[in-house]
Amino acid sequence: MGEGKLRRLLPVCLIAVIVCVLSPFSADGADKDTLDRLEKIIKQQQAQIEAQQKALEQLQGQVEALRGQTAAATVKAATDSPAAVKAGNPKGSVKIYGQVNKAVLYSNDGDDGNFYLVDNDNSSTRVGLEGTITPNDYYTIGTRIEVEYQTNPSNLVNQEDRRLDDATFEKRHLDLWVDGNTIGKFSLGWGSTASDYSSEVDLSGTSVVGYSDIASMAGGQLFYDNNTGRLSGTRIGSVFSNMDGLSRQERIRYDTPDFNGFVGSTSYISDGGGDFAVRYSAQIDAFKLAAAVAYANPGGTSDTIDDQLNGSVSVLHDSGFNGTFAMGTRDNKGDGRDDGAFFYTKFGYRGRWCPLGVTSLSADYGRYSDISTNGDDADVMGFQMVQDLQEWGTEAYLGYRFHKLDRNGTDYDDINAIMTGMRVKF
Repeated sequence: MGEGKLRRLLPVCLIAVIVCVLSPFSADGADKDTLDRLEKIIKQQQAQIEAQQKALEQLQGQVEALRGQTAAATVKAATDSPAAVKAGNPKGSVKIYGQVNKAVLYSNDGDDGNFYLVDNDNSSTRVGLEGTITPNDYYTIGTRIEVEYQTNPSNLVNQEDRRLDDATFEKRHLDLWVDGNTIGKFSLGWGSTASDYSSEVDLSGTSVVGYSDIASMAGGQLFYDNNTGRLSGTRIGSVFSNMDGLSRQERIRYDTPDFNGFVGSTSYISDGGGDFAVRYSAQIDAFKLAAAVAYANPGGTSDTIDDQLNGSVSVLHDSGFNGTFAMGTRDNKGDGRDDGAFFYTKFGYRGRWCPLGVTSLSADYGRYSDISTNGDDADVMGFQMVQDLQEWGTEAYLGYRFHKLDRNGTDYDDINAIMTGMRVKF
């Protein structure tokens, strides 16, 4: 007999029991009235129980249907979605990431203008893998493999070579690290030195199209020499340098734990070079602050640089207004070579003016002196706009730069460059 039927028979049985118990007293009319009332109450309770039972059965049917829909959706998601990246080591985890950043560049050297289809070297097309293992609460071990693959890099194309037939394939990170939390982080392999990015601290939100590394946007463009009536051999990239440390090298590096926002770093590279840096980041009331300062000696890895000192600082207010400043000085190798120097400043604003995402605007100016030749003064000014397309994981951007070079005995025309494109991250 089913459980539902048994529940419906219980009130009937209860009535029978009560009738049997009270039957000796049924001679009295009052007792008969009492029995009638009890029987009526019990029948009402039976009707309520049957209604509740029916509702429970309906709810149970709905739950079973929902379970079936959930299972079907799970199977469909597993079928439609790409397979998850799994680590070969069962104790580890792995993440794949990357981006594609393509743009249209227009440049005018004062004599002629050209369009280029480029890979934006401000933040190049790349792909990478990160793997981590956490054996206990005290240590994390990690690896990073990242490569860059560019066609027509924006920092290399020029008037004489508008299409570069060979794509550039370069390593960016091939290293491993051990993070000991309270004792710091140790890194070994090809990767960022301690001074890398120390001139490029930037909270403006527009660095994808313009920051202190001026050469990234149109660094291959050649200055037009009015004295000779033809293009010179001097490129934008050769007279602008933000002295950003030792970049990426085969190195061993150590980073201290965070001490109230301060992190110290040092690294040693092949051929005896080395560097150290101090970084700071904090939120102070309505201000977000980030800064870095570094000293670097490239050792035998450079034929032109003895050592250099550089740094940068950037501040972002909750209102969206922000400012960035970077500077550096370099001891150039060679008899009679003057020390190189630069300063760079940017002011900007970030705001949500449309539902697509944050809009970032900025304007910048910089002077770079004695970078390539004694007496050089290279000036740059520009404007940047970046629209974040949050739901698409994409940024659309537009940037303009004016480049001017004063060099003894020459009459170079100014170079104007404008670039627009999109960066898609995954």
